Amino acid sequence: MNNQEAVFEKLNLVYDPELDKSVLEMKFIEEVDIHQDTVTVVMRLPTFWCSPNFAFIMAEDIRNRVMELPWVSKVLLNLKDHCSSEEINKGVSEGKSFEEVFSNLANGDLNEVRKTFQIKSFKSRQEHLLRELINFGVDKELLNLTIKDLNSHLAIRDKTVLLRYLTLRSELGFSNHPNDLAFLKHTGERIDPLKLSEHLLEARRTRLSMDFNANHCLGLLETRYQTQISEEEKENKYESCSTTCVQHAIAF
Repeated sequence: MNNQEAVFEKLNLVYDPELDKSVLEMKFIEEVDIHQDTVTVVMRLPTFWCSPNFAFIMAEDIRNRVMELPWVSKVLLNLKDHCSSEEINKGVSEGKSFEEVFSNLANGDLNEVRKTFQIKSFKSRQEHLLRELINFGVDKELLNLTIKDLNSHLAIRDKTVLLRYLTLRSELGFSNHPNDLAFLKHTGERIDPLKLSEHLLEARRTRLSMDFNANHCLGLLETRYQTQISEEEKENKYESCSTTCVQHAIAF
């Protein structure tokens, strides 16, 4: 794997917190330039007014992920065409926190925002796996499956989906020991079998909301930058309704 491929592999681990889609999948990365041990990442968003807190989260995650590469000593972020480009680019490139960059605007903890959307993503990813298992015919044993069971289950055809779920479990503080229960509430409580339908319905609403917003953002990005979004991407798993991804102010 060359350096360019290594950088893109790291970028694929960075997600839009509101959409639970990687910045590569959302076509938010316009260019990557590598000069010796310095990496410059050019980033773009669907509108000039996309939420500065979400933009900062993605920019900060880009820097942190790329800095994990042993040969990288500096990451320069270039967010273009955004209402807070100057502040975010300078702050993230210098390793400053959101509170340091937006000290006059921030009235909350950005980590709380991260956690809120991690929980939404957790519900969405969990619902995806549960639906696959139910469609495969898994019934009574569903909520008793362990991590080991999931890793070997024939119903889980796309191991990437499973890996994303397990990664987020770990980020939320759950153990991924082979004998641990695979499906719990985000609070760590067991899911009540009598309330499974209700649990799935709530999670499905969350997933559809994210999918709708992702589709909307791709359309806005395509219009703004005349990018070519393939028909497969347009039709790929984005279903109906929720709220717009465009946020016009920093809100906690």
